[in-house]
Amino acid sequence: MARPDPTPAVRDRNSRPVQPATHVDPAVPLPAVLDIVEAAALLGVGRTTAYKLVHDGQWPTPVLRLGRLIKIPTQPLLELLAGATREIA
Repeated sequence: MARPDPTPAVRDRNSRPVQPATHVDPAVPLPAVLDIVEAAALLGVGRTTAYKLVHDGQWPTPVLRLGRLIKIPTQPLLELLAGATREIA
């Protein structure tokens, strides 16, 4: 007999199950932009902290605001994680 999953299913607005964005699979290529929760998972910070950093202008990479959407370009985030530095002109 299968054991029940100990974690409750998180569902989106249409009642579809949603996987929490706590782990990014390195085998799957990343899209050009990430949402703030996915970017936060890559940095190892929580959702609330990520939104606060963006709101306070302290997010460490460029942020795209598209209406109410917040998107994070993937390449600068990966460069930050790799320890790459950019020249500031």
